Amino acid sequence: MKTFLIALLVCAAPTAATASSMTLDAPARPGAFWRMPDALPSRAAAPARGSVRFDSLAALTDHALRTRAESRAAWLEAEAEAARLDAASAANWPTLTGQFNFTRSQALSSSGASVPVLHRYGPSLGLAYVLYDFGARAAGIDAQRYQLIATLLNNNRALQDIVTGVETAWFAVQAARSQVAAQTQQLAALGASLDAVDVRVRGGLAARADALRARAALAEAELARNAAARDLGKAEAALKQAAGIAQTQTLALDWPNALPPDLDAATLLADLLAEAERQRPDLHALRAAALRAKSEAERARASRWPSLALAANAGRTLFLEDERSPSNTYNVGVTLSVPLFDGGRLAADARAAERDAERLAAAADAQQQTVALEVVQAFEDVRYAQSARAGITLQFDSADESARAAEARYKAGVGSLLEWLTAQADLARARQAQAQADSDWLAAFSRLNHALGRLPAALTESSL
Repeated sequence: MKTFLIALLVCAAPTAATASSMTLDAPARPGAFWRMPDALPSRAAAPARGSVRFDSLAALTDHALRTRAESRAAWLEAEAEAARLDAASAANWPTLTGQFNFTRSQALSSSGASVPVLHRYGPSLGLAYVLYDFGARAAGIDAQRYQLIATLLNNNRALQDIVTGVETAWFAVQAARSQVAAQTQQLAALGASLDAVDVRVRGGLAARADALRARAALAEAELARNAAARDLGKAEAALKQAAGIAQTQTLALDWPNALPPDLDAATLLADLLAEAERQRPDLHALRAAALRAKSEAERARASRWPSLALAANAGRTLFLEDERSPSNTYNVGVTLSVPLFDGGRLAADARAAERDAERLAAAADAQQQTVALEVVQAFEDVRYAQSARAGITLQFDSADESARAAEARYKAGVGSLLEWLTAQADLARARQAQAQADSDWLAAFSRLNHALGRLPAALTESSL
């Protein structure tokens, strides 16, 4: 045995030395950076590459729900709370413990006679069961059940946040793509304008200043297109992050957008507020947490009362000495435990739990007001986006007609280049507004669904 222990220590020594051999020196002076060595295990993995294709927004959202770290963390938290509920429920069952004992003993002799050494061994089985505790166990189980409910509701809200994040990022990508397309059209129009100005300059019908002004407008439009391309790249990066896709991968997304139906004029804000109060998981999670605190207070109050428990034990004792006969032992009894004095700990625990319940109920009331504000703001955004789409269509038609008229007037020699460029700038702004209108409309509905605690219909159907 001694040799085995020495060999075990020798084998373990290099591992301990390796773990403690790294020297961690602090910076030598203020303002100096710490050159961090490999103090921590490396978790760097090979970057994912290639193209990822999705054929619908529901498929992209489902991928985000399955791969985002936030979704995994919320699920693991719910699993942990479910395990804690199982552990709390186990208090309703008896505890059965098995043991195996081996003892070597020698009694002392007062007469000087030799006393033999005895070697006892044998199994034993113990049973412990709480018969009655004035509801302390039931209250503890209820508290953990409400905690699990709150965790599951918070998990739902975390998933809704992921869904809204993906939708918002996708609509931003669509808006950025539309802006790039609008700027490209504007660039082509200004290029055609410059060609027309050059023709007039060569024919002596326009001054060189007109050509310079047209070239400046073309350069400005090219800068605007480059800025739109930059914004598109940033929007796609944000979408990858929201969908749980590596930045080194290429996204292939192309599907027609289904615009939501117009908001019914008969839709009442009061109905939406009532729906949000019924469906918002975070609001119900706070209420569940308040009920958990109430159950904790009941458990603390019940713990101040006596408890009755059953205890039983049975065993068999055997001897290595052949002349000794085995023996069996058992005992059964009940124990009444009466908490006489604990310094006021249980009473203080009950008061603290009651105050926590009141605090969480107040937090739920405050959250209800926040939910109402979010619903009202999202509702107004939807109404504005709905009305803006009709006005932007009229604005684009007017700007397009004005640009064509200004072009015709300039080419006929009865209009100025400034008038034409101004009309083209108005058309560019109208084109950009039109490109943004549908995305704003979709994003507003997404915010309203999130404020109401809804899930998108397409995602709900795909999950069935």
